[in-house]
Amino acid sequence: MNFEIIHKPDFPTVKVTLNNEESIRAESGAMVAMSSNVLMETKAQGGFLASAKRALLSGESFFQNTYRATGGAGEVYFSPATQGDLEHRQLRGKEIILSTGAYVAGSTDLIIDSKFGGFKSFFGGEGLFFLKVSGVGDLFFSSFGAIHQVEVDGEYIVDTGHIVGFESSLTYNIQKVGGLKSLFLSGEGLVCRFTGKGKVYIQSRNHNSFAYYANSFRRVVSRSNN
Repeated sequence: MNFEIIHKPDFPTVKVTLNNEESIRAESGAMVAMSSNVLMETKAQGGFLASAKRALLSGESFFQNTYRATGGAGEVYFSPATQGDLEHRQLRGKEIILSTGAYVAGSTDLIIDSKFGGFKSFFGGEGLFFLKVSGVGDLFFSSFGAIHQVEVDGEYIVDTGHIVGFESSLTYNIQKVGGLKSLFLSGEGLVCRFTGKGKVYIQSRNHNSFAYYANSFRRVVSRSNN
């Protein structure tokens, strides 16, 4: 498998070239275009229960699509659902933990499962679960805004809304940075304290902050119409 990420960092698309009979698996809706000799199969990966678990707990699609080149090499283009960056990671037995919605595509040998994120993550608007990706192969994941990689050796603190993913070699603890007023009213109440040695991927934008910003204009328009 060969790939090229184009149009980075604002509107990235990954072009994947598959050898004959080679496959790649992608999140539902990620495919942009493909060669006519590439076949698509839609199925509940890992079985009904595993797919239901990912869909209900981590917000991912129940069905995923597998693309296979037949009769020679073929190409497929994938794009993330939101405006932001796209990153590639070659997994070789390591685990990476992704935030909800970050997974775009990956080798069919990768194992994708949900991982409990702690009850405090719910109050930060990030949901209770992450995605755990393990195995050997190519992984493509996305962000909201640009992606920045941080090499942690010791401790490092990231706002929960800016986490894209991190290596499972890091332990984490979700904490308040202020009192209850900060937690429930300011949108800045929770951070993730990482400990250990490994990579953390952070995004330059925050979905919840953007939603709050956009909603303020909706309220202004609504008042002006009344």
